[in-house]
Amino acid sequence: MASARTRILCTVGPACASVAALGGLLAAGAGGLRINGAHTPVGEVGGWVRRIRDAARREGVAAAVLLDLPGTKLRVGRLAEPAGLWLAPGAVVALVARARGAGPAEVPVRPFGPLAGLGPGARVLLDDGRIEVEVRRVRAGRLDGRVVRGGRLATGKGVDAPGRALGGRVPTAHDRRLLAAGLAAGIDLVALSFVRRGAEVRALRRALGAAGRPDVPIVAKVERVEACERLPEILAEADAALVARGDLGVDAGPERVPALQREIVRAAGGAGRPVLLATELLESMIERARPTRAEVSDVAHAVLEGVDAVMLSGETAVGRDPARVVRTLDGLLREAEQDPLAPYAGGHAVPPGAGAAGDDAHVARAAVELATRAGAFAIAVYTRSGASAVRLSKERPRAQIRAFVPDAATVRRLALAWGVRSERLGSAGARRPEAIAARLRADPAFEAGRPAVLVMGGPDDPAGSTRLIRLLYP
Repeated sequence: MASARTRILCTVGPACASVAALGGLLAAGAGGLRINGAHTPVGEVGGWVRRIRDAARREGVAAAVLLDLPGTKLRVGRLAEPAGLWLAPGAVVALVARARGAGPAEVPVRPFGPLAGLGPGARVLLDDGRIEVEVRRVRAGRLDGRVVRGGRLATGKGVDAPGRALGGRVPTAHDRRLLAAGLAAGIDLVALSFVRRGAEVRALRRALGAAGRPDVPIVAKVERVEACERLPEILAEADAALVARGDLGVDAGPERVPALQREIVRAAGGAGRPVLLATELLESMIERARPTRAEVSDVAHAVLEGVDAVMLSGETAVGRDPARVVRTLDGLLREAEQDPLAPYAGGHAVPPGAGAAGDDAHVARAAVELATRAGAFAIAVYTRSGASAVRLSKERPRAQIRAFVPDAATVRRLALAWGVRSERLGSAGARRPEAIAARLRADPAFEAGRPAVLVMGGPDDPAGSTRLIRLLYP
């Protein structure tokens, strides 16, 4: 059975550290695997990439490897208790500017700087807002407070002061060290956390260029209100966006997340950028065998809103049965994609990419319209970078999107593009249209009498342009 058109990105971790376990995720329907730089030492990045590549070869699939740079997020340092601290409501606790805590009432925070200006009465949220501390007393490098909402706190969890601007710029020095390790290992995409303006994406682009890899796509993670206020400039610089609902909910408040999610998805669609959705999609399945009804509805609404890919975090990194989670999510996505309200071209909903402008976007839209009217089973495109296939995917055709590309790296990058089935074509040169047509003619749907649409650049068109459409009949 074919996987869902909405793609699945899985975070790797202790629960799927072996090649066999990684292969299980890919066999279950994952299109890509995420290395979380917030919890992965620089020296371990290369090992993860090698194991993912081994797993993909064993399964005979293309798997995108995304390195997620942690940015400026404040995190809990190493706690005194390896099992974590239990912070009971009403308990006294100290937030301190150290890398390691000294006792059960002390939470180290790194970096501490953004908290230094807080005063009595301020709120500090820990672990995506699950734990809340009210500041009572301020001293140099230390905030004494009282636990308002308690829970168990683990090393590495996030720390946030809602509404307070973060210090520093991204990518950070640590981001750059992780990036160097990832590029040396051969990552396919990179995500930048806590983006607040387009200039930060450009800085990462310059770093990629300096490393000789300007082609690596950048995913801008939107997780602060100030990023939502600058979406146009961020989307103009990034190749894709990710709605990081955990930190966004902490900064904006959980009640604002649904509206902000829709705003980001619509803006990305209008800019012709893929958009990913993350945080607590199937959180209950970290421990349980079945998702909650609320989680099922959340996944379905993501499809109906026009999300291109969804990302699992703890569900696959530390969950009891990561492959089962992926199979469950893939089934939920496939079912939602059959909904009459799912945003397909020619349907009731406006396609997510309908606002994208430019000649290539217009050609992609025309190709999808032709495929819809002609009842084509596939739209085929030759693309060097994958950009033309992404443009087609943003128009949400019901026909297959068949992308023919020159190298394995582009095949892997397109593993996270909605509805795109990509394969290497090789050096067909001037006979490329005929080579693509030959592969399409071998498809049973073509043999049954359904046509296909070819989208390609003309002989006099500049590199990277897609301006010709050809209808191929049996």
